[in-house]
Amino acid sequence: MKKLIIIPVALLLLAGCSPTPELDKEFGQASRQSLEMQIAYPDYRYADKIPEGIAGLTAEGIMEVYTTDFDKEPEGPKAITTVK
Repeated sequence: MKKLIIIPVALLLLAGCSPTPELDKEFGQASRQSLEMQIAYPDYRYADKIPEGIAGLTAEGIMEVYTTDFDKEPEGPKAITTVK
């Protein structure tokens, strides 16, 4: 019974001493490339231009309509079929 416990424990301890596997030098390149492709403007910090947009008063009105528009119930039929 004692051997059944000692052997697996010894194997686990020896497994921790095994060398790390040698990975390909391009390992993870595809995931890094797909992450970089998802960033729209990677050098945004270094841009010299001031962003052009709309005036604050105009944007305030637009955002008010945008935020309150989702509170309304959708118009139209509630269900495709009716149960009688």
